[in-house]
Amino acid sequence: MRSAAALALFGSLAASAAPAAAPVPVIDLNSEIHAVSARFVAQAIREAGTSGAPLVILRIDTPGGRLDSTREITQAILASPVPVVGWVAPSGSQAASAGFIILMSCDIAAMAPGTNAGAASPVGAGGEDLPKTISKKVGEDVSALLRSVTEPRGRPVDDAVKAVTEATSYSETEAEKRKLIEVIARDIPDLLARLDGRTARRVGKPDAVLKTAGLTTERKEMTRRERFLGVIASPALAGILFLVGLVGLYSELSHPGGILPGVLGAICLVLALFAMSVLPVNGAGVGLLVLGALFFFLEIKFASHGVLAIGGAVAIVLGGILLFPDRAGAPRGELATLTAGAVTTAAILAMLSFKALAAKRLPDRSGVGVLVGQVVAARTALSPTGKIFVDGALWEARSSEPIAAGELVEIVGLDGLSVLVRPAPKGA
Repeated sequence: MRSAAALALFGSLAASAAPAAAPVPVIDLNSEIHAVSARFVAQAIREAGTSGAPLVILRIDTPGGRLDSTREITQAILASPVPVVGWVAPSGSQAASAGFIILMSCDIAAMAPGTNAGAASPVGAGGEDLPKTISKKVGEDVSALLRSVTEPRGRPVDDAVKAVTEATSYSETEAEKRKLIEVIARDIPDLLARLDGRTARRVGKPDAVLKTAGLTTERKEMTRRERFLGVIASPALAGILFLVGLVGLYSELSHPGGILPGVLGAICLVLALFAMSVLPVNGAGVGLLVLGALFFFLEIKFASHGVLAIGGAVAIVLGGILLFPDRAGAPRGELATLTAGAVTTAAILAMLSFKALAAKRLPDRSGVGVLVGQVVAARTALSPTGKIFVDGALWEARSSEPIAAGELVEIVGLDGLSVLVRPAPKGA
């Protein structure tokens, strides 16, 4: 009896001393899929693996997004050391287009009542149909990706691929009936209860039996900074901001004193660099844009007869084209938008350069070159110093010979803040 009691006491002490399981991170993917949301999800999945979380719940509510960002999330799911459960929730949510691909990539797919998933046919940024060749190419690429993540898990490949080839969408009951998903759960506690004891079939890793009884959860969502970055982290918008920034700063450097163009240009450049911190930027493109602006500035300083301006225009247009690498599935209008923006920027910089050059060639309207040679009346007697009034200002004047007030004098030079005069020639 005593030994049994001792063993029981030892067991209870050991249980109480055992560390509690790490909370299950619930990652909210509730925006369009772009570079920022992809980085957020991938980072959260990696952190879950290093923190010892037993599994990850990826809560999905998205209309879709960029294919390159979708692949980044898919790679993070497949590389995760712990099982990833994709759950379309809450009720009324969707895992459309790229969201369906992510759902199928998860080790266990789940949906809440009143949700739908599918319609993964590739389209352009504005929802327009892609050209036939590009559509077939991207469609085959997405279909192959779906086959690679559904077949090892025993999900029906044909039904999954129909979401791409026929834009088919499924309700939660239809998806469960076709075995595209494994679980229907109304909320987090219900989901954890239904996952307990279930086997997660993983791709390239051993299957894992989930033990979710008594687990706690921890919500992971994007910060306000990340949401703001998500708004401007479009390659087209980031490129336009960068070009506008160049125009603003160049305008301030070539026409000092405007202030507003320089302030707006600096703000746009900072926002562009902020967005480019998460975008795949081509360094050669950035270098060509900056080099183009420098060529235009040098056009003002040196007489190149337009050679530097033409080189600047070519550099800016090429920089706009090369700024972001072309990727399959990228919105169709991005390259056209950046090219048009680069051409417009080159035209504006050329106009500002030639305007500054023309202003530089105008004759002087102030300073010594304008004062010397003018004939004016002496305001006071000059003996040898006095006052004269010229170009709207009263000047201290000095003459080598006495001059009475009211007599005409001719300005012959400048000495500091005083003008040198002499009696005006007869008939002046």
